[in-house]
Amino acid sequence: MRLSIAFLTIAAAVLAEARRCAAQVKPNNLVSTSTSGALSALKYTNVGGSGSYNEVTDIIPGTFPTCDANPFCVTKPKQITGNLAPFDDEMTVAFRGPLNLYNIAVYQPTNSSSATWKQVSSWAADQEPSNLVFMNNMGGQESGEWSICAGSSQSYASGDWTASAKTANAQLAKGALDETHEINIMTGAACTSSDPCTGFSRGTANHGWAGSKFFVFEFDMPTSSDATKVPAIWALNAQIVRAAQYGCNCRGVGPGGCGELDILETLAADGANPNQAISEIYSPKGATGSGVSFFARPTTEKVTYGVIFDVQTDSIAIQRYTGWDFSQSAVTRSVVDGYLNAKAMTVSFSTSSKRAEMPRSVFGAHKRRRWH
Repeated sequence: MRLSIAFLTIAAAVLAEARRCAAQVKPNNLVSTSTSGALSALKYTNVGGSGSYNEVTDIIPGTFPTCDANPFCVTKPKQITGNLAPFDDEMTVAFRGPLNLYNIAVYQPTNSSSATWKQVSSWAADQEPSNLVFMNNMGGQESGEWSICAGSSQSYASGDWTASAKTANAQLAKGALDETHEINIMTGAACTSSDPCTGFSRGTANHGWAGSKFFVFEFDMPTSSDATKVPAIWALNAQIVRAAQYGCNCRGVGPGGCGELDILETLAADGANPNQAISEIYSPKGATGSGVSFFARPTTEKVTYGVIFDVQTDSIAIQRYTGWDFSQSAVTRSVVDGYLNAKAMTVSFSTSSKRAEMPRSVFGAHKRRRWH
């Protein structure tokens, strides 16, 4: 009897491991993989490290009509270390039009073992979101605040994403983002004295997603009517938008920068092809990216992309899927491993990373936008 029980236990363990490995080897919803030229999958490895970034500790608002505070942006070095650092901080995801969003889902581990990743946030076009808030940089109107030195803070976005609103998700978002506006997503939890956010917050401020996180987006990027205005999706340390996305913040490349991932960014300058979307990553270690390879801009069809930030493997994966069941409430670690171990263009973000060869005069086009 003891032998039978032992045998069954071993057999069950072997079967479980076989199933886990099978999930790792071949997820069933990955687009046929291309790892150069027109990409379908990109993986950053060796993401985390040790160093510091310039955390904003205060913003002096100044006295209208001129900014009479010098300096108005107060920072101090914050030390970081470990897997995925600083991308294990709370993150937000930003979008620039023209872009149509149809679905969003966010999954995170339920405990330290990461055996199950639970759906913690979700939204579908023209539906009430769950633990997800649309925001923009229009503070000082219906919500948030404005100052002469720091400009507009975050605000809750209106349903059409072209203005601010008094409260979070006051109107159902239909999902169409025009080419002159940007939005970003945060969790439904506001920064409060009893539940404070890291770094300096002003006006309207919400928490992002910390630790490991798995974002899934369904969207398209229609042709722009103005060739100089092109779409992008990028992830930022949430501290950046809580201070000022285009002003006083911890954004940057190399020492001082608190983490940014350009997921799909189209460029429209110096001969760049607006139908090609690049990816780049920035942190205190420096910057690197997809180089001359690119993701095709989806101008005429809906596409589904997943972006996994994984502390355990110190990696970030960007992949195109054939589809996604946005109603599923959880994914297992073996499924996550399946995506992380799938074939992809692999870029090691080592401490000596340099930006990959590409027209750098168009480096980070969305960064040139400023608050006003």
